[in-house]
Amino acid sequence: MKKKAKTGWLMMPKIHSTFNDPTLEDILIQKATEILSTESDAPAFIFLCGNFFDVKAYVYSALRAWRGAAKPSDKGRTPKLEATFASLSVYMSSLLSLQSDFYFAYDEIKDILVDSSREDLWAILEEKLPFISLPPKEMLGARPSPISPYFVIKQDDELTLGEIYPSVYLTQVIKSIKSRFFVFFQHQGYSAFGFFNSFPTFKKFGFEQSPRKFSDEPTPENLIKYAKGAKNLKEILIALINAHNNAYLSQFLIDDYELLLNKLLEV
Repeated sequence: MKKKAKTGWLMMPKIHSTFNDPTLEDILIQKATEILSTESDAPAFIFLCGNFFDVKAYVYSALRAWRGAAKPSDKGRTPKLEATFASLSVYMSSLLSLQSDFYFAYDEIKDILVDSSREDLWAILEEKLPFISLPPKEMLGARPSPISPYFVIKQDDELTLGEIYPSVYLTQVIKSIKSRFFVFFQHQGYSAFGFFNSFPTFKKFGFEQSPRKFSDEPTPENLIKYAKGAKNLKEILIALINAHNNAYLSQFLIDDYELLLNKLLEV
């Protein structure tokens, strides 16, 4: 008797929009690689920018410099890595938005205490780091922790750098996922993710720096010009957000990202 095929829980992205400006895509990838590379290494990365679509669907554009990663448009290849990161982006965006809210509250408390000449209280509060997410419970023994697949390494009011732990929430579901580093960037109500297979250097992320404003008409030519002058990762992600919002890069659709999220929560 023929066995019934199992229903996959990880939805593979499918093509949503075929239009793509290859020059803009190439410049964004080249410039990001240049910014993130060290003298000895160029980290592999996938950058994603997307929007919710319909009830449980997610439409996104991506920049890829990850060896072996398949595009959803590549015939005969399964884009499992990209499908995973796209679904995780949806899951983690709500957690990281809350993390950003805590960051603002944390910063406001600091300003109040410093203005009140109570640096002594600030020193105590700073040691406790009350608003930094805890690692998964597997890394803390019997100590309870919230359902969170990541830990924050560094953060400012726009950019969060963290590590995805190889916890039960990931490796029991997706065997190929080990520790991965990520960034979460918020800009004018939009957001973008970056995932890395190794730890890039801090200095080119743009922490504590205000990125150059992009106020020109969002044409491919103007975005290319802006990207070529990018000094840090924040500016690359601003260009990616504008490219996605104006549909200059191929867009892909995940019909039901909740399949992965529910599986993670079940574990």
